[in-house]
Amino acid sequence: MKNETSRRRFLCEVASAIAAVPVGAILLYPRASGAQDTPRLPEDDPAAFALGYVHDASDVDVSKYPRYEPGQICANCQQWRAGPDVEWGPCAIFPGRSVRNEGWCSVWVPKVD
Repeated sequence: MKNETSRRRFLCEVASAIAAVPVGAILLYPRASGAQDTPRLPEDDPAAFALGYVHDASDVDVSKYPRYEPGQICANCQQWRAGPDVEWGPCAIFPGRSVRNEGWCSVWVPKVD
């Protein structure tokens, strides 16, 4: 019985250590997960194209996206994950990619403060 208990404890400790590695990496190297290191989302990316993403909101095709209104930009969208002064930042809709603060896509929702 004693071997079984210590084996179980060992496996739990190994699992805990493995789970802690990604958290430790983020804490030790915070820039590795920052927007400045993520690639910019190209407009011709399949997901971006499907959602009508453009780098400049003034380029939105209003005949295709009639819901668009001037003033709607990524920086004032609920999905924007960066500060208002950041030119390129993370978006909840396009994980692992940066979008332009002056951009727009059809998932735009007003930011709630």
